[in-house]
Amino acid sequence: MYALPHTPMGRRALWLLLPVLLYLVLPVWPLISYLPRALSIAIGIAVIALAFASLVTSGLAIFREKERSVILIVLASLTSLIVVAFAVGEALGGH
Repeated sequence: MYALPHTPMGRRALWLLLPVLLYLVLPVWPLISYLPRALSIAIGIAVIALAFASLVTSGLAIFREKERSVILIVLASLTSLIVVAFAVGEALGGH
């Protein structure tokens, strides 16, 4: 087990995860609430698309290229939980 990814695909997955994690960790919700509705929806869709792309890339890196990075595995697991929680929340009623 390594701390950081050693394969190029693992590093790519980590870079794809960076905007998603910054969006979730940094307090950007107040800033987005002042934007026009269409732009805030576009930002939300872009973050979800990056999360899915990162999950696919990290899954390929883990299973195909045998990437055993602790950070990549933990962050991919947390991202998948966040995406599933968002999908379940939207399916059960949204706003």
